[in-house]
Amino acid sequence: MIFLTEDDFVQYQVRTEVLSVLKIAATTLDASELVAMEQVSSYLKTRYDMAAAFEKTGDDRNPLLIMYMIDIIMYHLHSNTANRVMPKSREDRFNAAITWLTSVNSGDLIPNLPSLEANNPDPIYRFGSDERYANRW
Repeated sequence: MIFLTEDDFVQYQVRTEVLSVLKIAATTLDASELVAMEQVSSYLKTRYDMAAAFEKTGDDRNPLLIMYMIDIIMYHLHSNTANRVMPKSREDRFNAAITWLTSVNSGDLIPNLPSLEANNPDPIYRFGSDERYANRW
């Protein structure tokens, strides 16, 4: 796991039985986490430093980001099951995650995430006009 821990799944409403029923290998869970990180970043990287957000550990991590990351991961894992039986609550939670990401991207919600620092130097302003010519014909 990169950003999330195995305890996060249990803490955020994913029972260990669900993980065992889905027969999720550790490598699959890691790959799913990378996909979810990219999906979240695609919404938020224009406003927030997502690399810095995903580098945080323990209690420094944003709890909403953890919850929505897990919701996205579980939705994609359920989508990949052979019998494609997905609980309605899983789909609802995924849609809530996408709605939250969209709202944050539009600026309606402002989560506690590291802001992007301006990489562009201050623009140079020049005041005045061209040199005046005194030639009259």
